Amino acid sequence: MSVPESRPPRLTDAERQQLEELERRLVGQFPDLDHRFRNTAGAGRAAPAEVRTARAVFAVIALVMVIVAAAVGGAGGALAVLLSVGGTVGILALVGRNLARARAAVDATTRRRADSGTEV
Repeated sequence: MSVPESRPPRLTDAERQQLEELERRLVGQFPDLDHRFRNTAGAGRAAPAEVRTARAVFAVIALVMVIVAAAVGGAGGALAVLLSVGGTVGILALVGRNLARARAAVDATTRRRADSGTEV
């Protein structure tokens, strides 16, 4: 029994060309996909320094809140604070993802209108 490879298999040149042709056809049919295809390559980018700093500050504040809640309210207080912090992080993640989608849609529509000569 062999262990499956953890990395994706390498594509041949012919497969790569087929994928590029498929991408061109899809973008031709659905212009909004162009932004998504271009952003896939840069998906592994590091966050800007301001975002990393904000995340670190948030983590420190959350840790202090959990410690204080544990000291004042015991395990129940600490759990309540952990749940509220987790909920906040989840909501921020959803809002950020939806905001990025909305910006991409607006950019695609603006580009499409500019390409067709329609006033924006």
